[in-house]
Amino acid sequence: MIEWLLAAALLGDTTRSAEPPRVETAEIRVEGRLDEEVWGTAALLGGFTQSRPAEGAPASERTEVRVFYTPRDLYIGVRAYAADPSRIRSTLAERDQITSDDHIRILLDTFADRRRAFVFYVNPIGIQQDGILAEGSRGTDFAPDFLFDSRGRLTGDGYEVELRIPLKSLKFPAGGEQRWGFNVIRVIPATSAQESWAPRRQTAPSELAQSGMLRGIRGLRPGRLFEANPTLTARREGSTGETGFRRGPTEPDVGVNLKYGITSELTLDATVNPDFSTVEADADQITVNERFAISLQEKRPFFLEGADLFSTPETLVYTRSIVDPAVGARLTGKVGALNLAYLGALDEAPLSRPARFAPRADRAMFHIARVRRDVGSAGSTVGALATSRQTGDAFNHVAAADARIRFGGAYTLSALGGGSWTRSWIPDPLGRDSAGAPGARRAVSTDDRAGHIAHLSLDRTGRRWGYLAAVRDVPSGFRTETGFVRRRGVTEFFGGNRLSWYGAPGALLQRFDVRNGFRRIYDERGFWRGDGAVEGSLSAEGRASLRGNLEVEVGVERAFYTLDLTDYADFSRTGPTGEIETGDSLVGPDPRVGGLHGVSLQVESSYFKIADIGVELFVGGTPIFAEGTRGVETGIGADVELRPTRSLRVDGRLGYSVLRRASDDSRYSRALVPRLRVEYQVTRALAVRGLAQYSVEEVDVLRAPDGGEYLRDGEPFRVRRGNLPSHLDPQLNPLRLDLLLSYRPSPGTVAFLGYGREVTDDEAFRFAGFQPRADGLFFKVSYLFRR
Repeated sequence: MIEWLLAAALLGDTTRSAEPPRVETAEIRVEGRLDEEVWGTAALLGGFTQSRPAEGAPASERTEVRVFYTPRDLYIGVRAYAADPSRIRSTLAERDQITSDDHIRILLDTFADRRRAFVFYVNPIGIQQDGILAEGSRGTDFAPDFLFDSRGRLTGDGYEVELRIPLKSLKFPAGGEQRWGFNVIRVIPATSAQESWAPRRQTAPSELAQSGMLRGIRGLRPGRLFEANPTLTARREGSTGETGFRRGPTEPDVGVNLKYGITSELTLDATVNPDFSTVEADADQITVNERFAISLQEKRPFFLEGADLFSTPETLVYTRSIVDPAVGARLTGKVGALNLAYLGALDEAPLSRPARFAPRADRAMFHIARVRRDVGSAGSTVGALATSRQTGDAFNHVAAADARIRFGGAYTLSALGGGSWTRSWIPDPLGRDSAGAPGARRAVSTDDRAGHIAHLSLDRTGRRWGYLAAVRDVPSGFRTETGFVRRRGVTEFFGGNRLSWYGAPGALLQRFDVRNGFRRIYDERGFWRGDGAVEGSLSAEGRASLRGNLEVEVGVERAFYTLDLTDYADFSRTGPTGEIETGDSLVGPDPRVGGLHGVSLQVESSYFKIADIGVELFVGGTPIFAEGTRGVETGIGADVELRPTRSLRVDGRLGYSVLRRASDDSRYSRALVPRLRVEYQVTRALAVRGLAQYSVEEVDVLRAPDGGEYLRDGEPFRVRRGNLPSHLDPQLNPLRLDLLLSYRPSPGTVAFLGYGREVTDDEAFRFAGFQPRADGLFFKVSYLFRR
């Protein structure tokens, strides 16, 4: 008991430190064996404590870390002892896919500013995962890849891992003696334990502020970084057209990515004709009753490094808006207390954005600049952002300032204010080309708009009690064509509270959280005029973390919506006596849809060594937005990850949704998206992967509140994926198949050979008479030259 209290007292200590020795040269072969003589001279770090399940308790297993460095490399060795080595989870996984395994996490805050850290993970056999952890983010961003060596091996009493991190892979201050923030975290899935060298609290407002310190680092000579990464791709694609299914010619392409380390703090990247092909299709999402656009994860390497530097309280930088860049440049780094970032690109697909009526333009130019300054020692920052997208005479410029202020040990105040200036092309109602724009697809004129955006939030992150209170104001005049703002024309208030209880070490109930949330949305300037909210909700959840890696959450919600009747102004219908009803005579939707109750259940388990399982259930009332009626939705989501052998991984995902009209229980829609991904890792570098995804989305024709069919151009119609197909059009159910052979010995050096095919099934789950829709065969090879 005394030992436990002493360990708990360490939780307030964030200054745990070590001074690793400097070794001029080290003849080490990284192979997961810490038996070279130099390891005996390394700094020894021990005395780990738990952060979960029993916060502050002594470590359940012994872990020893050894650290030393040379002028060019940082070496880290870990011995992880286990009382029962048979419970260690270790797979020959793909890079960045080891969080279900036992693993070691290394946090390296090279500027010791407690705001940003390099993160390196290794599992017991040395498979890698890496990324960036930035304060204010939702977690570690695993998209960036860094070059480092790692090996590991299972032993009779646990496992050993060995890492060599080239200093060229890091950014750090130039010259002088240095102090780096540092922590080592051991994750043990069999018991859900996390144990660290520098003590951590689960609910602390800052992960990096809890790190320890490596001090006395000096005499670093990493050399000037230069990388060249040429790529060669070839593809042949087919698609269905008016004359049937046809395949085009083989299309070879070459490109190159360049990286130059101006200093150890600043890096310049450039790309010419980059290959931005993805080796796996985005997971399909159920959007039957979705009103607004959805965002997709960025996967393209050029945009990944330094992406956290562009982060602001509102997403004003969304790099997937740059669709097909011909050339690009990026500058990222830190000088003193200033973080600097610039991104520029020439996009050859400008009409992918909403300028549907614009004169024909071949390219769009993007400029994004960001500066952020560290303030104080608690992790606070202030910054500014400017973005620009220009296509011919049309443009979108955005400027914003933001701040993130941490105070009182548990509080974070985030604020953003900005504005946009936009010129776009719109149809000319007079039917003439008043802009004098040759090549326009129809008569157009320019439309100039300006608007502001504002965000303010206060977050308290405490062990027992936390809360969030936030407001955002985004009028319809604000636009960003370089970012992603899901909804404009609103003033929104949202927030909630959290209360937490913790069980004793070894107890069945390890942690229990109770949360409540609220949201109120006001249309356009309604809040400032004193109008009522047009949308809102109240929610409550209880979440239990149980011994044996089991999480259970139950939630309830009550919501209301106000429909915009102008969305239905073009609808008509045949009345009871045969006349066509339209406009004011139409029996239309009731604008207020309230009293919508819902209940949800979520269960997650990683109890079994070979499987992780997650299930979500939801039943609740919702408007059917396309037709303005009241509905009841039943949704199911399930995820299963199987690891039956060391090399085989099977991931299954199922999304299911049924939406029924509350008035007569008739079915408005059914959506079902099963997805199966099978991967066999032959070696650390060589893998074979297969993916199958089947998308069923059946939607009824739109109906009025009394059950009569709505008409458009005199015919019934439906809304499907944002389109208005005829009621006679078949509801196709696409099946997507992808096969990939990949060889990836290190980041930047890859060889891919893949084939993808999409076919359609006229009747869901008939699995007969498939019609080809598209296919593609592609090959890619690239090699990273580093000096």
